[in-house]
Amino acid sequence: MAISKHEAKERARRNWAQWRLLLSDISITYSDLNLMDDDDIMEANAALDIHMEVLKKPEK
Repeated sequence: MAISKHEAKERARRNWAQWRLLLSDISITYSDLNLMDDDDIMEANAALDIHMEVLKKPEK
């Protein structure tokens, strides 16, 4: 039996650190995520935050 829409949303929220990387444009795959531990995932999210900040800064 498939999970409910509500349960799917809750699981997505719980696993947002992984989904954020997968849905970003930095080419991390589902297979990549399976090889990463929690520290790797947190570091990749921090790097994504930095990358997004750099992209927002106006060029001089």
